[in-house]
Amino acid sequence: MKKRNKKILICAGVVAVVAGGAAVAGKGGSKEASVPAVPVQTAVVGDVEQIVDATGTVVSEEQKTFFSPVNAKISEVSFEEGDSVKKGTKLIAFDMENLEKDNQKAAMSFQSGKYDYEDTIKKSDKAEKKQSDAKKNVETLEQQIESKKNQVSSLKSQLSQVQAQAARDQAEAQAAQAQAELAAQQKAQEQKNQAIQKAYTEALSVYQNETLPKYQQELGELNSSANQAQSDFNQADTAYQMAFATWQADPSEANTEALHQAEQVRSQAEITKNQAKEAYETMKAQEPKMPALSDFENAVFSGSDELTDGSQAGTETEDVQTGGASYTSVDTSGIERALEDASSDLAELQSELASEKAVAEADEAGLSKEQKEKMKITNNLSEMEAKTAEELLEDGKKGISAEFNGVISKTAAVEGSTVTQGMELFTLQNTDKVSVDINISKYDYDKVKEGQSAEITMADRTYEGKVTKVSHIASPNEKGTPVISATVSILNPDEDIFLGVDAKVKIHAESAEDVVTLPVEAVNIGKDGSFCYILKDGVITRQNVTTGLSSQDYVEIKEGLKEGDQVISDLGSLEEGMQAAAQEGEA
Repeated sequence: MKKRNKKILICAGVVAVVAGGAAVAGKGGSKEASVPAVPVQTAVVGDVEQIVDATGTVVSEEQKTFFSPVNAKISEVSFEEGDSVKKGTKLIAFDMENLEKDNQKAAMSFQSGKYDYEDTIKKSDKAEKKQSDAKKNVETLEQQIESKKNQVSSLKSQLSQVQAQAARDQAEAQAAQAQAELAAQQKAQEQKNQAIQKAYTEALSVYQNETLPKYQQELGELNSSANQAQSDFNQADTAYQMAFATWQADPSEANTEALHQAEQVRSQAEITKNQAKEAYETMKAQEPKMPALSDFENAVFSGSDELTDGSQAGTETEDVQTGGASYTSVDTSGIERALEDASSDLAELQSELASEKAVAEADEAGLSKEQKEKMKITNNLSEMEAKTAEELLEDGKKGISAEFNGVISKTAAVEGSTVTQGMELFTLQNTDKVSVDINISKYDYDKVKEGQSAEITMADRTYEGKVTKVSHIASPNEKGTPVISATVSILNPDEDIFLGVDAKVKIHAESAEDVVTLPVEAVNIGKDGSFCYILKDGVITRQNVTTGLSSQDYVEIKEGLKEGDQVISDLGSLEEGMQAAAQEGEA
């Protein structure tokens, strides 16, 4: 927004100068000089690069908080908060007396527990041997039960085969009846589908002929209001700039009052413009949804109109008769008695198996699998504690050293104090991995992409950088303005970098090479898009253009102009369609 105001002030200065030049030319010209001269800018081929400027804070991309690995007394602290340390530097040393005692105690506790574990396992193995006979009986019974189940299954298969023929005859009659019911159900479903389609068609017609046209009309009206408000603001802004230029030239009381009134008009026009734009965007987001066929598939019929399983489908069904077919009765009494006897034998075997299992489980005197596993885990834990005590002893001997080059922060370590395992001692921030956290305004966030190069300036030093992260969630800054956070990594950090200081960042955004360019002040923005005025066959002609990238000074012209075209910097008092000539020295 600041860049835009700056451009407007530059244009205002140009207007003042050109207008003065035109006046001079008018006074000094002869009657024969009927064609006025206008200053022009020539469209040239060049490069345009978008630069996004930002400020941020230098931070470390990596930090590690160090905790005490042992319960011990700190014998030496070789740093203070804010110190810069090298990788490998020993920072903290511990007193080893208590750690050596803990190591000896853990070793003896493990050996004692190991003896108890081995003795208990031996006793459990003897108890398990007593159960082996009972388990063998269980296995035999299970085999007998499996054989009897096969016999029962065979008898059931024989019975089923005898009954199958009668079942097939009955199935044929049922199939005929089902076919008739299916036809009735399909007819009812067809009626339902027709009703659904009718309801959908009616709703779609209302949407297309009433709802959507009304919405589009209202949206168009709001868009027109927004465009008009933009135009009114542009006019008010232009009036303000002219009043400002007049006041600069002559800061009289009248000119001061005129400048004040112009500023008030511009402020009110800006409020109206913003309100109109907001109303348009709100209405745009409320576009009515077009009806979908799926919205009506489960909503047309209810109650008695709902389809059932086919027994009631809104149409009459034909009764399907068996046609008087007779069925031959089959004597299955012999198979049924054999099946009954085999089932009885199976039940007795299963009862006997349950009894044997109960005896075997009741005689359980050894340890369960879970108990053995628990004892094993306990023994392993004791062994781990012994190893841990030994490792802690080694960790205590090593102390704590810097794992990378960095700066000490948030130190809580005090020489001579006793610390506990896990207690926070200090934080080391890596100075080999440094970046700048920046905030990007809503006018530039779409220009910044991950991977773009950047220049980072701190004090009198400049570093190369790269955009490594761009947030996709806006958050308000201290003024409540939404901003996008981003991270720019410093590619070549050195010992002169200080964490927490402010840094200026210049991001190289998009660029366009070998394109037609114009100075930004030569391009106008109207409600229908960008345009400029050119000299075409000696006549002032409005030329619509399509713009691309823009820097602080130049703008890319994608369509509408070619290299060498003469673009009028400012019309002054002239108008479109009037004859004019390029001012000497400006072409």
